[in-house]
This record gives sequence, C-alpha cells and structure tokens, in this order.
Amino acid sequence: MTITRQNSPLTPRPLFLYGTLRAMPLLAWALTGDSRKTDVVTPLVKLAELKGYARFSLLGKDYPALIKHSETSVVDGLLLRPQDKSQRRKLDDFEGEAYIVTPVQVAVEGQMVDADIYLWNGEPDAVSTDCWDLDTFIRERLDDWIELFAGIELVGDDVDA
Repeated sequence: MTITRQNSPLTPRPLFLYGTLRAMPLLAWALTGDSRKTDVVTPLVKLAELKGYARFSLLGKDYPALIKHSETSVVDGLLLRPQDKSQRRKLDDFEGEAYIVTPVQVAVEGQMVDADIYLWNGEPDAVSTDCWDLDTFIRERLDDWIELFAGIELVGDDVDA
C-alpha cells in the first residue's frame, strides 16, 4: 500500500468521520449552515476504513464513541478533506470537548492516508457494548437533529489566535 500525505499550512489534515457526520445533510449543515447543500459536501468525502478501533453507542446519546480496540477491528467511515481551516474549526467545534483529535492512518481506495479522528475522551462508563448504527440514526434521529440546528450556523472563523 502507498502512504499519502496531503497536508500543507493552507489545507487542514483530512478527517475520518465515523458517526453522525456521515449523514450528508448533517455534514452539509456543519460545513455550510444549510442541510440541503449535500451537493457541496459530497465531493469532499470518500469511503474509508480505520483498523484497530471500534465504534460503540454511548448510553443515552444519539452519537457514537470511537475507542482503541483490537488490531483486527475495522470501522467504516468517510475521509473528509476540508477545503480550509474554517471548515475544520467548524467540525472541531461541533464535536466538542468529549473527543480528542488523534492522528491515524486510514485506508482509502487501497492507499493509506494520514488523517485525524475524534477519539472518545469522555467517561469510559458512558460507552455501551452496543454497536452504533448510522442507518438507525438517519431513520430515527436525523430529522430531529436538523430541526434542532435549523437557523444555527457554526462560525469556524479563519483567524489564527
């Protein structure tokens, strides 16, 4: 396998998305402020896999936790290549403090790609033994999330502090 590194000072590291942000309307809202703009975000993602981690439901939550797991564990997801630092900041803000950004390598179309993940950094007791399922989230909760976030936009100012 080839290892691909595509980060520059102007382009943030790619992100491996494994949870709610794989729902294109939610990703569109997070990046553009409009859940209907899925056509804008779809070209930014590719199918990807992450080895050595597992995705679990969180007790009483709609979103999952990603935790380090056995070397044979594989999590399916999307590799997102944010177009600028503002998009990356929006996603960092969306994920919040319960997650820590962690560098990994993910498999995309037969190549290993450097990326970041949002690794669960919350209470271990909050992690269920149940697997988290995107289809269930989309079917049962996505509309509620979109309604909750309607009229709100993540800022993601492109200002260096």
